[in-house]
Amino acid sequence: MTDLPDGAPLAVSPRLTAALVGVRDRRERRNRRLRPVLWGILAAVGVQSLYVEPGPGVRGVHLAVTAVLVGCLLPLAAVASGLWRVVKPLSCIAFCLSVTGFGLALGVLRPGSMSVLPASAAVLTAFLVLRRRQAALVGGVLVAGLVAAAVVGADGVTNLAGQLLFCVVLVLMAVSMRQAGDNEERAELLLAQLAVAREAEAEAAALAERTRIAQDLHDVLAQTLSGLAVQLQAARRMARRDRAGDDLRELLDRAGTLVKEGLGDARRAVSALRGRRTPSLERLAELVERYRVDLELDVTLSVVGAPRVLPADADLALYRGAQEALTNAARYARGARTTVTLRYDPAATVLTIEDRRPAPGPAPSPLAVGSGLGLTGMRERLREVGGSAGAGPAKDGWKVRMEVPA
Repeated sequence: MTDLPDGAPLAVSPRLTAALVGVRDRRERRNRRLRPVLWGILAAVGVQSLYVEPGPGVRGVHLAVTAVLVGCLLPLAAVASGLWRVVKPLSCIAFCLSVTGFGLALGVLRPGSMSVLPASAAVLTAFLVLRRRQAALVGGVLVAGLVAAAVVGADGVTNLAGQLLFCVVLVLMAVSMRQAGDNEERAELLLAQLAVAREAEAEAAALAERTRIAQDLHDVLAQTLSGLAVQLQAARRMARRDRAGDDLRELLDRAGTLVKEGLGDARRAVSALRGRRTPSLERLAELVERYRVDLELDVTLSVVGAPRVLPADADLALYRGAQEALTNAARYARGARTTVTLRYDPAATVLTIEDRRPAPGPAPSPLAVGSGLGLTGMRERLREVGGSAGAGPAKDGWKVRMEVPA
């Protein structure tokens, strides 16, 4: 979250981030425009110090004038040169108070001098950088200091009125500049928000249309293919029962395979249209990382061979098998080192999950006692896609091996 120029919270998106960068750059340029004014004030105060008595020196009141001049001109030079950035409230208040304090002290030491200029620069800076309430409070303190310095320095009422009028003019100029800049920034940010809202509206409309298409695709294509798969399965059984020729049975088997693949493709298309990511081996790294972070399982993943696209059912079966094996490792092999290896062989895709205890000794008690139905379901799921699964003890641990044909 960030703030609009008036302080209202604003949610950040990439487009808004770019707009905020532009706003910050514009504020930087606005603050840089203040530097020539500060250089002019510094030059005016410095030049006047050479002609007004008492002038700077190294003894008595002259030494005091020198110290006050340095204290007044040094902050002005630091801000004007960019060495001191007064973009934050604390730094701005420190600058205003220091410059005004030394400027008023200079007016007390040399009545009738241009001591109002440092205080005017402070007022201008406060209303350009600070929020209005903060700037008004700082301005009130500075005006009170001007009045006190005029009384102590015995300045006339006319001189004091002129100084106050000059400060009021600078305040009005600063408020006008600040308001114009804030309006421009607010307009830029609101335009960026409007663009983001339009993009979100267009995305929502596209998602609704994809959902409608996905529903139609599911109702027509997926259900038709499912019915066709059932009919082909019945035809294959009748062919085996009636001892039909090998050519017919081979044709039915091939047709059943094509229907099964088409059904998987249809399901993936429906999920993609709905914006869903179905579990697959592409998300195996995410699964391993989730178990490592959420369940504090010491698990690593390695992939051997060139990845390839598997049938949707086989891909899902391997993913669910890895999920079951990692859950068992978290339950029964706490403290062990678990290794997940996905290997793409020429004739098969093999996934193994193996855990090894770091040192011999009794295994830690399991978090829960399972029923064994998970491994049974894993074997059945892989058997349905033409694969196999096995689990058993290995060296210093336990190993689960799953395999599907390439």
